[in-house]
Amino acid sequence: MAEIYPRELIVDETLPNSEQFTVTAVDGRVGRGIRARIHFERGKRVAKFAGMLSNTVFQHSLQISPATHLHDPYFVGLLSHSCAPNCVLDMQRLEILALLDIGPGELLTIDYAVTEDTLYRQFPCDCGSSHCRRWITGRREAVNEAGKAYLTDLNGKLPRARRSAR
Repeated sequence: MAEIYPRELIVDETLPNSEQFTVTAVDGRVGRGIRARIHFERGKRVAKFAGMLSNTVFQHSLQISPATHLHDPYFVGLLSHSCAPNCVLDMQRLEILALLDIGPGELLTIDYAVTEDTLYRQFPCDCGSSHCRRWITGRREAVNEAGKAYLTDLNGKLPRARRSAR
């Protein structure tokens, strides 16, 4: 069994391993993600996670409190975003919980706006959810200028019926 975390970050035996998950390329546009190798039942714990505490927001960090972030570029920091995620994070217990049944091969997803006040970087979204917000921000930040331009351009390209449904 191969470890996902470097040996110095393995704080207990229940951290994720390569029998349960694979770190993989998501597609040609975004970086790496985490795919399940086994089934996880809705409402159950998917995994524990670890990382290094920091007062700085990094690309692969998650907010624990307004001033504290957990930097984890090995596992939980690689979870993909979805506006209709299949997982949610418990930042007090450092656990991932399944919001839906997750089958082998499925990408683990969270809603970044639920975990972060301010993102490392805002970005466009095309997650395919009927609730897709199209531009992702942290929960306490306004859409930046790039996002406003992106959404204005996108709105001009959408069919009229889809625009009115927003």
